[in-house]
Amino acid sequence: MLTEVDETIVSIAGNEEMEVLSLLTEFSDNQLSFEQQQVSMTRGWLELSKQQNSCMFNKIKTPERLEVASFSHYPISIYPPLRLIVLAKNQQIFAQQLDLANMPANTQAQIGVVKDRAYGEYIDQQITKRPHEFYVRGGVSSSNKLIEMLKAERVLGVIEYSEVVDAYLREYNKSLDYISIPIRHVEQPIYGYIACSKGDKGDKITAEIDRIMAQQSFQEAFIRMHDDYFGEAEKAILIPELELLFNLR
Repeated sequence: MLTEVDETIVSIAGNEEMEVLSLLTEFSDNQLSFEQQQVSMTRGWLELSKQQNSCMFNKIKTPERLEVASFSHYPISIYPPLRLIVLAKNQQIFAQQLDLANMPANTQAQIGVVKDRAYGEYIDQQITKRPHEFYVRGGVSSSNKLIEMLKAERVLGVIEYSEVVDAYLREYNKSLDYISIPIRHVEQPIYGYIACSKGDKGDKITAEIDRIMAQQSFQEAFIRMHDDYFGEAEKAILIPELELLFNLR
């Protein structure tokens, strides 16, 4: 398992990712086992094409990625909509909802994003159209580095999940007075999947993952995990989505 905590859809923290992998191992009767290797976002996709039994956790499906990887049928993670994270004292710079097609003045190269991360179709399109508006950070732990840059006021904002920021602050015992601003046209939860090497070995791994995730007992445990992990506001969005996804409603 190639792990890069930078997609965020990143795993919100290693704890949630490890719990999902532990669930998969448990429900596979130990037919599956995972050894983690932390790599950068770019390196992860390169290694996926080289190693026949490698997988990456928490990947958004795109047409380009479907050409080079075998994806699980069910999402392995579900997250609330992405937000623009800014310091509370800078809230007045931005409207109550961020319009990426009409950014505020004096924010060029001040909105942090992770290199090669998929943010969903709309945000990805805006980053491609307006690269000068964004500060792009690559390498391992890019998401955490951007949060550190926000705290140090080296960027004005970061496109991220609120829970990712909270998890970072908990892990490193830090504080940050921030707000999360909704992004126009970004209102739906985002799904992350397991992506494995394309070929016989990778296909077998994703087939086994699909078999496990089709079990109602796994699905119920998976929903409980999300119920334990997220706050009330996030759960109000995510739990009904998962129940619909698994036809449990």
